[in-house]
Amino acid sequence: MRSLFSFAALPLLSISFIAACSSEGELDELAGETADDDVANADGKGDIAADGNYTYFAIRGDVRRCASPYCGGEFLTRLNRTNTVCHDGKPSSSCYTPELDFSESGLKPAAQDKLRLAVGQGAIGPGVKAIVRGRFARYGTMKGIGHDMGRFIVTEAWVAQSAAVTDGVFVRVKDNGVRCIAEPCPSTGEAALNTSRSANLSAIDFEPSGLTDEQVAVLTEAMFNPSGMIIAGDRFTQKINGTWAKGRTATNVFIRVENAAQSEGCFVGGCSSQICSDQEGVISTCEFRPEYACYQEASCERQASGDCGWTQTPALTTCLANN
Repeated sequence: MRSLFSFAALPLLSISFIAACSSEGELDELAGETADDDVANADGKGDIAADGNYTYFAIRGDVRRCASPYCGGEFLTRLNRTNTVCHDGKPSSSCYTPELDFSESGLKPAAQDKLRLAVGQGAIGPGVKAIVRGRFARYGTMKGIGHDMGRFIVTEAWVAQSAAVTDGVFVRVKDNGVRCIAEPCPSTGEAALNTSRSANLSAIDFEPSGLTDEQVAVLTEAMFNPSGMIIAGDRFTQKINGTWAKGRTATNVFIRVENAAQSEGCFVGGCSSQICSDQEGVISTCEFRPEYACYQEASCERQASGDCGWTQTPALTTCLANN
């Protein structure tokens, strides 16, 4: 017997905690590779579509010790695929890039720093800590040495919400609009990244991620946004009310990086955008601390006291505790 989160939404959009018999080790139709997956994205337009599922890569920092730009950049690996096609058109298990180009992402420097922090964590620990969507460009913007090593143009950035080791099939999950009067309810759509395959889920098991119920309740609000959220895990089936239905474990959850919201009359300042106050242009010493990255997606707004401050959420509290 295992406890699962189901995203059925009657009478209200909510997360219900249910008990179910389940079976792991099921055939996962979203796992593996097929020739059709590459054919579907042969023209490269998968990255143009806002709701597309192609051109997603795990990204980690390079800790090798040699002269820049030959070391110190990032390694990218195409999710759910064996090979990654690098900037020179050749396939490899992973590709090195000395430069990340954020010009098409819309992300401000503070949000970029949040991604870079996760990229750095991925370099020293197991599992995937950061995901980017984008494409390799054949030449870098740097002149001279390393110019022919290319760059990676970032269009989206995602960061892990748990310290757990990420494993399994990477899928984007979103509310699909299905509503039921009884469980199981296949109200969550899942699409395997970098493939053309999809399915519907009746439940997601977040236990492997180590996230608390409170954290899950906050994070899963992203499933009702256009971008949804990304999880990595394995297929299982569950039997509820005599009916077998599909589910997926979540070894980790990835939320898309956005620019921090700012309330009227409240301003984000400081060298690392770590200060929220009612004064515009507040400066600080440029000493970066890991916890500063936690504020990049936090809301700077009026609090109940009437003062400007960072709105406390489970996600912010967890981030500060881990850094």
